[in-house]
Amino acid sequence: MSSKENELREKWNAINYYSGGALKLSVNHPLEWYVRYASPEHKSVVIVSQKAIKKIESSKCIDASCNQRKDGKYAISFTLMDRKQEDVFIIMAGDIIEYSNVDTDDIALLKVLRRYNAWLKLLDHKCDAVLGSNTQKGLIGELLFLKEKIETGMLPSEALIGWDGPEGADQDFVYAECWYEIKSTGASSTEIFISSVEQLDRDDEGELVVYRIDKCAPDQPKSFTLYGLVHAIIDLISRLGENPDELVLKLGSAGYIDMKEYDKQHFSMSSKQIYSVNNTFPKIRRKEIPNEIINMEYRIDIPSIKSWEK
Repeated sequence: MSSKENELREKWNAINYYSGGALKLSVNHPLEWYVRYASPEHKSVVIVSQKAIKKIESSKCIDASCNQRKDGKYAISFTLMDRKQEDVFIIMAGDIIEYSNVDTDDIALLKVLRRYNAWLKLLDHKCDAVLGSNTQKGLIGELLFLKEKIETGMLPSEALIGWDGPEGADQDFVYAECWYEIKSTGASSTEIFISSVEQLDRDDEGELVVYRIDKCAPDQPKSFTLYGLVHAIIDLISRLGENPDELVLKLGSAGYIDMKEYDKQHFSMSSKQIYSVNNTFPKIRRKEIPNEIINMEYRIDIPSIKSWEK
């Protein structure tokens, strides 16, 4: 646990639930940070700023607001509504403080909002701040594909616009010329899991891209971490003169927040196969199943689709 997280817990523990009041955090930061209780059941982090945040979203887990105080300053508060998410909320607060610790309060406030938006979906949909290894492998596959697209000449902004997977779209990547479904599986696996009929159910031809990814020891040649891969793509986007913020927001939607925890587990990518998903490819079509069946999962045997491999 970081020192910021420790201080957050200690300050909340020092406040009497019923007497109200707030305690200021001892952080060297252009903005003033406080903790308080919005009610005996609800912890809040409050920022006092000279400027307001005009648009700030709430969610089922966090009630966010910006209100002007009597002294003319603004109180920007984030209140945890779901106590089961307390540990993640505290990690989020410490992360936002660190991420937004820049020279000026204007830029700091902008970074607070960007980082908060990246955390929103994680808090709404996840029970833990760190993704499991299988989920990490799935995200690694999508990031490897995104990186390849940029390295082969596609503008980062265009590549990111087409990355729909984090937003819950049926296919992971959709571009004008083709759509792509990305799958990550182990080196010895003989099957691919299709989590919904819609993933491969399109009339136009697309591609199924399969990455063989496994956990490995840190000293294995060409091993990498999810954290390292993310930062390699951030550096790539920056070198090409574009802003990586859209990548950060997409990652937040996918449940990933940039933390050193993701620099511990190493992975290796042993191979990649691409299959043409055309009208002859073995897939289940929505029009072929009864309306009463609202969802269907199935597995494809990898050796049996060799003839569709590109």
